[in-house]
Amino acid sequence: MHKYHNPQPPEGINTSQTHPLWVFVKLFVAIVIVLTAVAWLLGQSGAWLAARVPYAQEARLAERYLSDSVEKNSNSQGKKHPMQGYLESLVSRLAPHMQLPKGMRIQVHYEAEPVENAYATLGGHIFMYKGLLAKLPNENSLAMLLAHEMAHVKLRHPIQATAQSLAISTGIKYLLGFSNMDLLGNAGLYTQLHFSRTMESAADEQGLQAVYKVYGTVNGASDLFVTLQQLRDSDGSDDEVPFFSTHPLDVQRIESLATLATRQQWNTTLKTTPLPARFGEWLSQ
Repeated sequence: MHKYHNPQPPEGINTSQTHPLWVFVKLFVAIVIVLTAVAWLLGQSGAWLAARVPYAQEARLAERYLSDSVEKNSNSQGKKHPMQGYLESLVSRLAPHMQLPKGMRIQVHYEAEPVENAYATLGGHIFMYKGLLAKLPNENSLAMLLAHEMAHVKLRHPIQATAQSLAISTGIKYLLGFSNMDLLGNAGLYTQLHFSRTMESAADEQGLQAVYKVYGTVNGASDLFVTLQQLRDSDGSDDEVPFFSTHPLDVQRIESLATLATRQQWNTTLKTTPLPARFGEWLSQ
């Protein structure tokens, strides 16, 4: 007859040898990696599809969310703000040299606010702020700023950036189980869009080419970036100058423009064109 024996299991046999906190960290890192990969794929897909949206459709979408910028640039008698007229004249001079697609129309809007910023957004709309215009030393630098933003429009960067933002925010929110999403608001239809370094470089090159064709020189174009770099260096607050959040600036970028001008054998020494004599007066209105 066998005697019953109840052996005790070894101590710790059902206990993990890995600290629970380390398990949590590994799980958290894995989730972050998956979400990052999904976000990247969604963003790339959204940008690729957006670039194939007809421009006319983009313009119609933009008009639905466009503020009354045109109206507020006119006085009570309906007369256009002189700065608005001047900016429009520069756009008219630059546009023929930018090979814009058929049907693409650039609309510039002057914003009389002391903000050092400028940006392009959906539907060919470009916003230029008083604060930044007041810092520019000559018309060549202003033309470079406009041409740079016009190049973003031509290359469909605003709709690509919007679609990328919308695709990422939508996908991540669904993955995390959020609902009640304001998709258009999250995409920032009429806010400053974030363009990649590749987009910025492409806009720089096409903008510089247009400036050369209008003025016969690229002298003064780099003054735009020198001015912006000075604004960055002199900004003592914790809040970054708005233009810098959407337009990455560095010494290499300025040097790239100089290299491009040398390679294309564009003139760099002709005298720059001064801003209109009443430019300061327009800024004060």
